[in-house]
Amino acid sequence: MYFDIWNNDTYLQFMYERLMLMKELLATPGSIYVHLDHRVSPHIKLLMDEVFGPENFRNQIIWRRQIPRGKKASAQFLPFSADHILLYTKGENATWNQPVKINKITIKQAEKKYSKDEKGFFRTSDPGTYSFDSLLTLHREGRLYAPKGSKISIDHRSKVIRTTKGKLAIKYYRKQEGNYVLEENPIDNIWEDIPGLGIVSSQWIGFQTQKPDALLKRIIKASTKEPELALKNGEDIPIVLDCFIGSGTTAKVAQKLGRRWIGCDINKGAIHLTSRELQKIINKQVRKKETKYPAFAIYKVNNYDLQLLRTEAIELAVQHIGIQRTRTDRFFDGTLGKNLVKIIDFNHPLTLLDLQLLQDELKKRPDEDRDITIVCLGKELAVDPWVEEWNKKHPINKIKVIELKTDKKYGSFLIHKPAETKVSIKRKNNKAIIEIQDFISPTIIERLNIDNTLFKVKIPDFRSMIDCVLIDSNYDNNTFHIVYSDVPEKKNDLVAGKYEIKIPKKKIKVAVKIIDMLGEEIMKVIEV
Repeated sequence: MYFDIWNNDTYLQFMYERLMLMKELLATPGSIYVHLDHRVSPHIKLLMDEVFGPENFRNQIIWRRQIPRGKKASAQFLPFSADHILLYTKGENATWNQPVKINKITIKQAEKKYSKDEKGFFRTSDPGTYSFDSLLTLHREGRLYAPKGSKISIDHRSKVIRTTKGKLAIKYYRKQEGNYVLEENPIDNIWEDIPGLGIVSSQWIGFQTQKPDALLKRIIKASTKEPELALKNGEDIPIVLDCFIGSGTTAKVAQKLGRRWIGCDINKGAIHLTSRELQKIINKQVRKKETKYPAFAIYKVNNYDLQLLRTEAIELAVQHIGIQRTRTDRFFDGTLGKNLVKIIDFNHPLTLLDLQLLQDELKKRPDEDRDITIVCLGKELAVDPWVEEWNKKHPINKIKVIELKTDKKYGSFLIHKPAETKVSIKRKNNKAIIEIQDFISPTIIERLNIDNTLFKVKIPDFRSMIDCVLIDSNYDNNTFHIVYSDVPEKKNDLVAGKYEIKIPKKKIKVAVKIIDMLGEEIMKVIEV
């Protein structure tokens, strides 16, 4: 369900509109990180400068995500081992916590490496651009350093601090933890210490652009206040927004760090995947009493609309039919077998004008001998006679029309049969005895049968179509509160299908929500 759906001009317009919205939503102390690869980073940098202002560009982080050795050996013009992360703020007062890399060394190692006074081990550094007032503060804290045999001299009238011998320096103390000294080294904009998921495969859950937890942890901690500090200052706990939530890494890491979060995605499968992974994390946090946020809500803010979201709808059709995209051809959209493919905008039916444009394009390509497949949602009545006449006169460049509303093979693109289930819920004293007796997802069965032309797929256990089961033991007809969730830990595990849940003694409604492997959900509500 994850594939690249953008050609360049559409993508840039799409990003520009969303960056404008992100600027409006971004709080004054907030920051925005945009993660990109080498192909689009220069273009998006220009958009970011226009939307947020070049003065609010803070840095470009180079994340060396690393790639397996096999891919390095086959790469031409050097392998691409790094991604780009653009960092912008809304102004000068953005929250910033300098990331550091901590290294532990022994006391003996520290004695050889650092100076030491009554406060502990320290290193020294040139004062650089510190102001006179800042240096005074450091002096009161005992952090100004003068060489052995030298004294610190302060001239308040001239606002100068110097030493009687040697150079003035600033002490930077190292923290001590038991028999170890902690070295905190500031991290710069080259991140080489966080391997990508091609190296760390234990976190991989199948999302093409999935990022490792460590990357999001560093970003979130750098640009948000710790929850305890925010509450102490009378501030709200920061909200982390990821408007392309994907596999849910941002939301999962924010949940673990105690931040509030919002995730958005147009891909229903991505929302479902994120929800499932979050449930596992929150269940563990609740058992260990580690979270103030034990629940989350899912909102459907818009139905999928072919008119409003025509680019995405076209790409779903591409996936549905099996078209191979061609990014370098400005007219044709790809190939289907040996045929060239032209997709007609879903906002209008195939017309004679579209066919005339196709004819004009073929005149520009006298050596083109492939046949043409046209994909459309509908067509005008005059189209069929025109195509029939064209095919009679042209031994090559024959035209075939796939009308997604009526085509025998591909017409199911617009036909959706909802999942069906049979659920039994009975009361036994203060318990609800719940049993999922049957479940069928026509969409899953259809997907499985696409490549099986000789026989139909048979599913021996209907539970293999179910991804998870959620139960609300006192449903109020408004908000679904998850009191029990059955989310298999391993890919090959099945849901139990039978449950005993505690319920109030009064008459109540029990709601069971079943979500299939494609993210489609069905809910049964029974009063007991």
